[in-house]
Amino acid sequence: MRRSPRPARRGVAAIELAFVFMLFVIPLMFGIWELGRLVQVQQLVSNATREGARLSAQAYTINSSGAPTQIRLSTGTVNVQASVYQYLYAAGLTNLQLSDVTVEFAFSTPRTTDYVPLSTDPTGTNYPFGSYPPEPCYGEKGMIFTLKITIPWSKVRWINKGLISPSTVSFTVTWQMLTDDRFQVNGTLPTW
Repeated sequence: MRRSPRPARRGVAAIELAFVFMLFVIPLMFGIWELGRLVQVQQLVSNATREGARLSAQAYTINSSGAPTQIRLSTGTVNVQASVYQYLYAAGLTNLQLSDVTVEFAFSTPRTTDYVPLSTDPTGTNYPFGSYPPEPCYGEKGMIFTLKITIPWSKVRWINKGLISPSTVSFTVTWQMLTDDRFQVNGTLPTW
């Protein structure tokens, strides 16, 4: 009995593996890499938002000369936008600029008292009774507020393959104002 010679199939498995690798495994690896980066950036933005909310909840801080300083949203020496940006930059998102960090602040609790005269609002906007200007320094103890931080995904992604391409990464927190109770200092008390 004579066998017919079989055609040589050397290297076919290697070529098939290369095609499978190119078409499925490499895109899968890029997708996992991009998804991992998105999860990392989302975690950094959520932590930065919490840091911004902690700062906002104070409404006032004491500066180096001992004077109270208002905590503003994006202006002034102490502001939430700069604080969030510094957190994100220190966490490794060094491609961001201060202008890339979008900060949205709003009180959820309606105003019940008129402790803050509307004339102190720097924009000169007339806010109706029951609402507040969107600045942390106008908050009163116990008021509920929301803070939303948004950054562009294009500035923080590692690869530009477009497998995962949201336009922004954002996080929103709901927090409570922790300002001190208002009090009057009795100037007639004796000092030692």
